[in-house]
Amino acid sequence: MLYQICFLFFIFFSYSMMGWLVECIFCTIDDKKLVYDRGFLLGPYCPIYGWGALYMYFFLGKYQNDPLVLFIMAMVGTSILEYITSFFMEKLFRARWWDYSNRKFNIEGRVCLLNSILFGILGLAFTYLIHPAYLGFIHKIPESVLIILSILLFVVYLVDNILSFTIIEKLKLRVDTMKKDSTSEIDQQVREFLSHYKFYIKRLLKAFPQAQILSTRGNPITSMIQSSLERIEHESKKYREKLEKAAEKRKRKIEKMKRKIANVKSQRKKEKLRNRLNRIKSKN
Repeated sequence: MLYQICFLFFIFFSYSMMGWLVECIFCTIDDKKLVYDRGFLLGPYCPIYGWGALYMYFFLGKYQNDPLVLFIMAMVGTSILEYITSFFMEKLFRARWWDYSNRKFNIEGRVCLLNSILFGILGLAFTYLIHPAYLGFIHKIPESVLIILSILLFVVYLVDNILSFTIIEKLKLRVDTMKKDSTSEIDQQVREFLSHYKFYIKRLLKAFPQAQILSTRGNPITSMIQSSLERIEHESKKYREKLEKAAEKRKRKIEKMKRKIANVKSQRKKEKLRNRLNRIKSKN
């Protein structure tokens, strides 16, 4: 029983990682620069691909002898999964993570015909090519090794989920406390949050560029978050430059003081200059 659970989780986790890798490759090609920040979670995996793989594993095998039916079942099943995921993530976090409204034949912007067809093709590839080869690889792993590895991966995955959900929940709670949809109010409350979770939010907006985080009245505030991130980044850059200039100025002052000490003959003056030099060095 334990082995079967670990076996299924290993399949789920493996295909989640494969999905993340495929998305990164396609986005890298599309953006013409390295992209590695796909997905809702911090780690290198997109769970929706893992759930899709489990759906195909359990429900598509019986259609192996009929490629057309298999294609349709893969297309329909994974599209339903994508729709449900989008719906519940929006309800849970009051955020729209992807939007296909600008594509033809879409349903509420959650799914579209093009993606569904691609999912159908992926179902054929999964059933006839990818999964049989991958199962052969998994079955070569000793049972004890697979169990230990699956448990370790589950702990990592669980911690990642807790961290990611906590951060997004904090953002949602901040939005919930806003009494009105005011740009200045949003900016003030969101900036403090972003200063603590800047890395994760920035990564999240890159992973889901069409995401729309909604206020209590249903209005999107993603652009406000993005502009706050940009201002925080700009202020951080200015502060770093200020520190660098201050450090360079202090360095020049120390060198100048050392030259003065070397040129002064009076021991009394040397001592005074040394004391001044020590005070300059002791300043942060």
